[in-house]
Amino acid sequence: MAAFFPEVLDAFLLPDFLEDVRTKFHYGDTKTAAFQAVAQEMLPLMRGEAFWESRAFSGKKRHPGECADAVYESVIMSLGGGLDALQERYSKEGRLSESYMLEVLASELLLKGYGAYNRYVRENRDRHVARYHFLGSDEAFPLELLPELLQESVGQIVCNTAFCLVPKKSVVFVSELTQDSKVQCESICVGCHNLHCPNRAEDDSPRGRMLAKMADIPLSYGYSRIFGRF
Repeated sequence: MAAFFPEVLDAFLLPDFLEDVRTKFHYGDTKTAAFQAVAQEMLPLMRGEAFWESRAFSGKKRHPGECADAVYESVIMSLGGGLDALQERYSKEGRLSESYMLEVLASELLLKGYGAYNRYVRENRDRHVARYHFLGSDEAFPLELLPELLQESVGQIVCNTAFCLVPKKSVVFVSELTQDSKVQCESICVGCHNLHCPNRAEDDSPRGRMLAKMADIPLSYGYSRIFGRF
């Protein structure tokens, strides 16, 4: 287990990162100070708890498009349980806007983690990342593998019976590594068919605009449950 990529955390409070997140989710200029305040509360928690780790993975079937020299490893990234506690406190205090700001800041930071992982592999292995495989994406990587991957982990991360991760701001995936210079991982969004995902790297998603607006208006019971208001 290693501390979460220092270069990513070091850039977390920089204006460029915070402004990119604010504008991506269509918050106005008046929210700049609020984003900064939430980020300042998040960073000490992540510096103490955020981690990542990887290990060799062989429990898979062959899949279409597999690199001829493919080797696989399971990867876990987590920003730690402190963010869950902070978000719960925001919700209990009725600070739904700050709760959603934390959500999008954490999501964008994890997205930065993928790029940092790619760089780590290039610099420290004799291979590079060909593609990511997320559990449940196809029969070669069933969701039921998740408990097995977490059991081998040395970090403090578990999943419940619905395969939801705890801490919540965590990701688990299998990376396919190759020496083939013609096969390079372009981004985690390449090959994804979810056109409504607010995190699409190449798409200004209508869903992202909707959720940003939703953070500052009263919510229905269903959405309140999603954001932990009840």
